[in-house]
Amino acid sequence: MDIIEFRPFRIEEKDYINGFFGEHHYERADCSFDTLFLWQHAYHTMWAVEDGVLFIRAGYGDQTFFMPPFAGDGASFTHGLALIRDHLAEMGKPFMIKAASPWVVERIKEFLPGTFRFVEDRNNWEYIYRTADLIALPGKKFRMKKNHLNSFLRQYSDYVYEPITAANAEEAKAALAEWFARHGDIEEEAEAIGLAFANWDALGMRGAVIRIYGRIEALTMGSFLNERVAHIHFEKANPEIRGLYQAINRDFLLREFSTTEFVNREEDLGLPGLRQAKMEYNPDHFAEKYDVMLAE
Repeated sequence: MDIIEFRPFRIEEKDYINGFFGEHHYERADCSFDTLFLWQHAYHTMWAVEDGVLFIRAGYGDQTFFMPPFAGDGASFTHGLALIRDHLAEMGKPFMIKAASPWVVERIKEFLPGTFRFVEDRNNWEYIYRTADLIALPGKKFRMKKNHLNSFLRQYSDYVYEPITAANAEEAKAALAEWFARHGDIEEEAEAIGLAFANWDALGMRGAVIRIYGRIEALTMGSFLNERVAHIHFEKANPEIRGLYQAINRDFLLREFSTTEFVNREEDLGLPGLRQAKMEYNPDHFAEKYDVMLAE
């Protein structure tokens, strides 16, 4: 019998779970019900609340891990760590916490010195950009991106930007299916996108497409992490059209998230091409993550 009883994420629990995240104004995408809900099947993610602490468990087998405990009002962070340790021990699994922020690492060192060791998880650091930078692409450091955008605007001056609504949602889904057919169907991502469409209003999802000669050639979807930070969940575009990615990125932020200070465009997963692409947009900073293991 597990010490903590876990269950899957359901849309009606969004506000309750986000209540554990809200007061800290996290910048990380995984400190958001939206992300946890959309990707729960891919990462075997479940949740529980025990003694006023939110626990998030993911993975399976010996790869089972927890996110750091999220203590509610009056609850104890260190008690949450102890419950995680007991739970994994009862399951016969090694102790592993992933996605610990620098703040969490410092608290663990302060409260439980010498008990744990910490390993940087650079492949899962999330890229945080200034929203205004991605809209304006200012100065020399964005010159290449601005050139791509200007090339697109010259060649396709009559392109059409449309928010995703009930009127064009089915066409957007068909365009995504075609994109996956051309570029390879990533089953987990396709499932997450399907969940986003199926729970669009409840998640507060926003989206847009760009049409060229009537055809959808780019699509993007995002939501607010909080009032300061936008989160881009998915972005697809025809890679053969120069500047199209820059156009959908700029237009979407300008129309939907211009009130935010930052935008989270997630991690690079250690893929060299993706890392290069994300670095070329000149991140303002990273949402750093660390693995936490027992010192012994």
